[in-house]
Amino acid sequence: MPNLETLRKHLEAIKKEIEKLSDFRDTTFTRRFRRQLEGEKSVILSNISKITRSKESINQERLQRVSKANRNRSSKNKRNWNYVKSIQQNYRPNLTTKEIRSLLKKHRQGLETDIPDVAWRNPSP
Repeated sequence: MPNLETLRKHLEAIKKEIEKLSDFRDTTFTRRFRRQLEGEKSVILSNISKITRSKESINQERLQRVSKANRNRSSKNKRNWNYVKSIQQNYRPNLTTKEIRSLLKKHRQGLETDIPDVAWRNPSP
C-alpha cells in the first residue's frame, strides 16, 4: 500500500484534472472521464482514511457496530415477543407462549396451525 504522502499528491493531481475538465464542453466522454476521476478520488480518500485511523478509532467503530447490532436484535425480539403475547391474550389464553412461538414458526413456514389466519394477520381483537 502506498504511503500517505504519495496518496495525497495523487489526490491533488486528480482534483486539478477535475477542475481542468470544466473548461471543456460537456460531452459523454467528459462526463465519463469525470465520473472515472471521481471514483479514483473516492478510492484514494478511503485509503487515506484507512492509513490515518488509529487503534482506538478502530475499536470504537467496532464497538459502535456491535452495539447497533444488539439494539436491532433487541428491538426485533421485543416486537416478536409482543406479537406472541397479544395472540395469547386475545385468541388462545390456554396455550403457553412457547407453544404459540412454535405455532408461529409453523405459520411462517406455510404449514397449518390451530390459530386462524385472522389472528396471525392482526392479533388485536
